[in-house]
Amino acid sequence: MDNLLFAQKFPFTQKAKSVLKDLNISIDDVSEGAIKKAALIVSRSFLGGALVFDSINPSKSVLELEIISFPIAKMFVSSMKAPNIIEKFSLFYYKNTFNNLVENESSFDLSIQLADDFGLKYVLTEENGFVEVDLLDYLKIFFIDSESKVINKQVYNGKVLLNQNDFARFLSELAYLKIFSSLPIPQNNIPKNIVSLSRSIDSQLVVMEKKSFDLKLVGKIEPSFFPPCMFALYTDQLAGKKLTYSARLALASFLYQLGMSKTELVTLFSKSPDFKKSIVDYHISRIFEKELSAPGCKKLAENGLKVKECGKVCKYKHPMQFYLSKLRISNRIKNSQKNGGRF
Repeated sequence: MDNLLFAQKFPFTQKAKSVLKDLNISIDDVSEGAIKKAALIVSRSFLGGALVFDSINPSKSVLELEIISFPIAKMFVSSMKAPNIIEKFSLFYYKNTFNNLVENESSFDLSIQLADDFGLKYVLTEENGFVEVDLLDYLKIFFIDSESKVINKQVYNGKVLLNQNDFARFLSELAYLKIFSSLPIPQNNIPKNIVSLSRSIDSQLVVMEKKSFDLKLVGKIEPSFFPPCMFALYTDQLAGKKLTYSARLALASFLYQLGMSKTELVTLFSKSPDFKKSIVDYHISRIFEKELSAPGCKKLAENGLKVKECGKVCKYKHPMQFYLSKLRISNRIKNSQKNGGRF
């Protein structure tokens, strides 16, 4: 059971691969339960959730199902087009690894087990709980957490000194590297039924994410009031489509005028397939500094951002006029309802 519990916590390890090999399960024989669990893992990783195990004292069959679900989840991720799904999936297991290490009663012993599974070279110092690793090995990670940066560590003679918490964080970074580097799996190695299911998950996640993002804006911004051109840009951006520079600038400046914060804008544009945080931060900061307004309808048309619905429902010269008109109508209706139907 110890091997199964370890593999459940860290399904990307050699020990987990050994468990899967012993189970000797063909991809065609994978249970519906394992496929559902894999879909749930992908969904939670995409939406920033947490990995929740089925029970505190799981049975052997439950542990095996959760171990099997990991490679299935990797196949789903490899077949999906959801924006940044590989990064999100890898980050999901980074967080899960760190939580499993630091929250365990035998945290340091578990970290040593994981380090040994990774084949990591390390030295236990005379001071209890401290570990030395080679600087070159340490520099292999992506530095997902700023706390992992070398500048925040004790370095001497080509070694990095890590306390228990630092060591757990470093191992979690290695887990991220291991998973990220193994994806995507070549499509010809993925069964057609998994590819088909991944498309369904893809479309559902886009809908779920849009609802989640819209809910965060309730009371400040109402996407249903957007003019057709901006609504099209907004939904395309949420779906992770690659927008042109003029389209991104138009959408960002429009949302800025509506009161969206820098953090919300960065979150929205992080869904772009070519997302680079430093570049997005720079452009959004410039919008706030210059207090940029969204372009008018004429300029939007010149940039090819006008959609066919614009001519049918929009009679304004600026997208903000459309939004404010919808907002005023909505407020009048609300006030009428409060006043017993009188405007």
